[in-house]
Amino acid sequence: MLLSQLAMTLLSFSSLGGSTHSTIPSNDSHVRYVGRFDLQNADGPRCAWPASMVEFSFKGSTAKVKLRESGLDQYQVVIDGSPTSILKPEKGDGTYELATNLPSKVHRVQIVKRTESYVGMGQFLGFDLDGPMMNLPKSHRLIEVIGDSISCGYGNEGKVKEEHFKPETENAYLTYGALTARELNADFHDIAWSGRKMWPDNTIPEIYDLALPEDKTSTWNLKDSIPDVIVINLATNDFGNKNPDQKGWTEAYSAFIQRLRGRAPKARIYCTVGPMMTDNWPPNNKALTTVKSYLVEVLRLRASVGDDNIRVIEFETQDEARDGIGSDWHPNLKTHRKMADVLEAAIRSDLKW
Repeated sequence: MLLSQLAMTLLSFSSLGGSTHSTIPSNDSHVRYVGRFDLQNADGPRCAWPASMVEFSFKGSTAKVKLRESGLDQYQVVIDGSPTSILKPEKGDGTYELATNLPSKVHRVQIVKRTESYVGMGQFLGFDLDGPMMNLPKSHRLIEVIGDSISCGYGNEGKVKEEHFKPETENAYLTYGALTARELNADFHDIAWSGRKMWPDNTIPEIYDLALPEDKTSTWNLKDSIPDVIVINLATNDFGNKNPDQKGWTEAYSAFIQRLRGRAPKARIYCTVGPMMTDNWPPNNKALTTVKSYLVEVLRLRASVGDDNIRVIEFETQDEARDGIGSDWHPNLKTHRKMADVLEAAIRSDLKW
């Protein structure tokens, strides 16, 4: 910690009803930022990708966060592993309660961005606590999901398919990727944006390197966190109107994997077929059968260059009659739970976690 920061922290200590109050700067070494954060702004780390998480441990009973919000983001507050409240900051700067009247002992606090990038960007300015921060254990595992609206959690808390998108029903904390990561004690990066494709336009690969996907100057240092597992869930939008050209799509997919290998040469990569894929829609396209055949070709292309640490996972097509469907035909929480079970089983089998 810089001397100026330490002085600021020490000067902020005061007696409040018999407790000790402290203002902690957002760049304090005890604070963990999990996901892609832009660390270049002097006011504090900024995040936009869904499921971006801030966590810290402190000994006390009351915690607040100082946050600058650009849009309509919502954050899941988690205390000692249990979701407690949903933080709905207003645009601009504000100070928000995370926890109060907790037993006066060591607590772990997590703030998880429920909403995706185009909903807004958050900037963490500091924390107000009634006790000291403590050291946090670091995870030695990282799962990265690369996807579209499904991986964002779009509408997963919606009640019916006729319901349209709203921030209140998007919950990245309860996506299949986030659920899997928690079950396996892994950190989680959610590089997903609604409507995005693999190829040829509006693609995830074109924004993959960014800390803030709408800021082309915010290049992420890809060597900062090397994933052990990479899950690619891109195809739903690619096949949503007509089937893309096989050669163009499969070669673009293979080239993207090659790019990922430059960062994570040992990662287990899963190429997945999402639960919205079906042979019934669009009519006469046989999209589900087609995408599976395309992925066979992707694996062949990878094997031809000696990359066989890849497998395909087909998530079961969602069943409205049995499980319900979320907003705008997207998978709901029940389907995300089923997807997580499949992904977790694959990782446990393949990596012996």
